[in-house]
Amino acid sequence: MRKTFGVAVLFFAVAFLQGAAGGAALDGAAPRFALSNSHGLRRTLSDYKGKVVFINFWASWCAPCRVELPELNRLAGDYEGRKLRVLAVNVDRQRAEACRLLARLGLKRSHFEILWDSRSKAVSAYNIEGMPCSFVIDRRGVLRFTHVGFHDADPGKWRQEIDALLARK
Repeated sequence: MRKTFGVAVLFFAVAFLQGAAGGAALDGAAPRFALSNSHGLRRTLSDYKGKVVFINFWASWCAPCRVELPELNRLAGDYEGRKLRVLAVNVDRQRAEACRLLARLGLKRSHFEILWDSRSKAVSAYNIEGMPCSFVIDRRGVLRFTHVGFHDADPGKWRQEIDALLARK
């Protein structure tokens, strides 16, 4: 427990200090990123141009993330075939812990795409304030909504926000 807490404190201290100079601002251009997915393919935000993008930052040591990940999978599954991409960005230094958690949750084959940010590059760009943290980006790449932490009402809010953005032309 003590080690996990220490890692979490260190993670947020580094993320805060790195992100203090910038970060994601509502109604502004979403910060760009370049991360590898689980298949080793490099992904950038521009790969999802023309789609609403839901980006979630999570870690294996984060208790609320363990509750939220299955909800993200349901969200991605419910919108499959529509112009939405759900990206689950893992921030663990060691990928093995994250993979074990995904297996335990039955998410080894999920509806969302997993990206790996072990060096906290995207975390810094998005100026993460807590874990989990999610961002909803419109089809033009503009950051429209943010969510810090996980609350029972969040999946309903996500759907309302996504539906509103998908309805825009």
